[in-house]
Amino acid sequence: MSHSGNQPLRQSPCSPQKGGMKALIRYVFKRLLLLIPVIIAVSIIVFTLMELAPGTIIDVLITEAMTEEDIAALERMYNLDRSMLYRYGLYMLNLIRGDLGVSDITGLDVMETYLTRLPNTLLLSLGALIVGTSISVPVGIFAARRAGKLADNVTTTFTLLGISVPSFWLGVLLLIVFSFWLGWLPAGGNRDGIRSLILPSICSGLLLMATTARQTRSSMLEVLKADYLRTARAKGVPEETVIRKHALGNAWIPILTTIGTSLSFTLASSVVVEQVFSWPGVGRMTVTAVLGRDVTTTLGCVIMTTILYVILLLIVDLLYAFVDPRIKSQYTAGKSKRKSTVIVRSGRDNIPLDKTASASSPEHQDASPAVAFELGLLDSDKSEVSMAAVLPDNEQSVVAGTASGTHTMLIESDEEPDFTKGRNADAIAATPAAGLATRKHKKRSQMSEIFHNLKRNKGAMAGLVIVGLLFLTFIASLFIKFEAVTATNIMLRLNPPSWQFPFGNDNLGRDMLLRTVYGTRYSIVIAFGGAGIAAFFGIILGSVAGYYSGLVDDIIMRFSDIIASIPGILLGMVIVVMLGQSLQNLVIAVGVTAIPVFLRITRATILTVRNQEFVEAARAVGLSNFRIIFTQVLPNGLSPIIVIFTISLGMSIIVASSLSFLGFGVPMPTPEWGALISGARDFVRPAPHLMIFPGLFIMLTVLAFNLLGDGLRDALDPKLKK
Repeated sequence: MSHSGNQPLRQSPCSPQKGGMKALIRYVFKRLLLLIPVIIAVSIIVFTLMELAPGTIIDVLITEAMTEEDIAALERMYNLDRSMLYRYGLYMLNLIRGDLGVSDITGLDVMETYLTRLPNTLLLSLGALIVGTSISVPVGIFAARRAGKLADNVTTTFTLLGISVPSFWLGVLLLIVFSFWLGWLPAGGNRDGIRSLILPSICSGLLLMATTARQTRSSMLEVLKADYLRTARAKGVPEETVIRKHALGNAWIPILTTIGTSLSFTLASSVVVEQVFSWPGVGRMTVTAVLGRDVTTTLGCVIMTTILYVILLLIVDLLYAFVDPRIKSQYTAGKSKRKSTVIVRSGRDNIPLDKTASASSPEHQDASPAVAFELGLLDSDKSEVSMAAVLPDNEQSVVAGTASGTHTMLIESDEEPDFTKGRNADAIAATPAAGLATRKHKKRSQMSEIFHNLKRNKGAMAGLVIVGLLFLTFIASLFIKFEAVTATNIMLRLNPPSWQFPFGNDNLGRDMLLRTVYGTRYSIVIAFGGAGIAAFFGIILGSVAGYYSGLVDDIIMRFSDIIASIPGILLGMVIVVMLGQSLQNLVIAVGVTAIPVFLRITRATILTVRNQEFVEAARAVGLSNFRIIFTQVLPNGLSPIIVIFTISLGMSIIVASSLSFLGFGVPMPTPEWGALISGARDFVRPAPHLMIFPGLFIMLTVLAFNLLGDGLRDALDPKLKK
């Protein structure tokens, strides 16, 4: 979706100006039609990657007794004697007829097999949704109503832990406790009805639970401060009704967005949970197909999962019209004189209307959550669109100034306020409150201000301490020889933790402490390498898209949409299969899957500053577009990119360890943390310590980066500067 500097903000499909229900139907039809180019692009990418992978399907079928004629017959059977283009064209012709082909390994119909396993995957996703939302929404509301108290701090810690725990490690822990030690629940499969679903649902729903509770708390904190809630209380409305009907009703859009996004991710990453619990779903089917180089089955699974992924996000978009009272009211409300409340923060550059969401009109109010989330202007933790604006000369206004530099302006006009004009910027900046805030913030340099805010954030400082210890461990790992971590001693096989071996010994008697510490070097390389690749390409493409807009923006964003529509874990599996299993290839796979995140946030950042006066001045003095982008525009919008980079460090480790756990990561005996947990699966009963310590290292590392990312976000957020 393109947002050039002179284009109006996208309206919601439910806006009354687009014909209500007819517009909604047209919107759905358009989104479904866009699935066609997405399917074509996804099929080309996956087919090409699988075809370029070393080896073919017949490699496992060839025996020493076969002659060259027998091998040639096998090649003709699987069309390997034809070109790759011919095989792809044949596949697409069958796909148009709704035929996903037959498996290259089993000979079974792919569509029939997929539809047989799909109910199990959907059941698992439904269980995750029930577990996640039934706990997270009440917990988020509970924490918001007790902001700053012990209950709030406990909730915040819980959400961060939920985001930081890798699902495969949590699944193994649940199996150890509830299946092997207590014997309450089955250890895998789906033969015991609802009892078989409990542990997989909890494991799948943890991320959804954590992110939704986090977003519910943030959204409710913003809404609880609203004037209309005070009015409702003043009228004698019961507090529970105020919270449930008025507050929650107006906070649903960011919450619903988080639920939809997390559920989509849960559906796509079910491959990991299904592998842990031997759940007969689509995920296990995909892993088997990719490992067996079954191109036909892999294509079918990825295409069908992508379609489900996109449709689920479409359903979330449509639900906005039914849960948010501001949107529902537009079905019946006509045009009326509009009032707009504009928040002006001193010290910020002016943001034109077409690059943010204004509350000054119903259509902009309607579109603001979705557009602001997409552009990155709506903080997922704050649920607020931060807007700097100036008053046109012909408007009447009331300005309430405070020492903090925040002013609320009530603008009454029959016209839309023009936020692109800056004629009164100097007058606003000259107000006493603005001058006071400006003088206050000039006491420190920018870096000093950021570090000062970080020091006040206990969570961020804890994250810095853990990251510091992690780097010390990384340095220590450089002095450990590879021979020391691979040396075997059968006499120490599966020994539990002791004073001599604090982490115990594995099935070959190797020291697990040395192997876990040695694995730090791989995780650090994966974290910074994967996030670095994603940031490099994402920042370049996002900068070009945001600065040039128009056709260039459309092309780049459609590319981003295609990459983002392929579930990251599936794309990573295919990339590793094509390139081969190694550390550098794992880093590439992790980095490629994260490019759309950096691309979108960079594009949003460029859109907010590209029309500022200092950019126009740079053009006027004859600077090239390249210099303007990377020396003027981008440096003034690095804050959200830095935050995303910090958080991506932890996510890179989780994705890489998940791939290693599935068998697509660093090959053994290399002691990467995910590979260590994968190797310990066969010894969970006699030696659970083999997977506990590597998992703790993953969790603490990801938690540290998340804490640091949260602290940086708060330190760089002008709304939180005092």
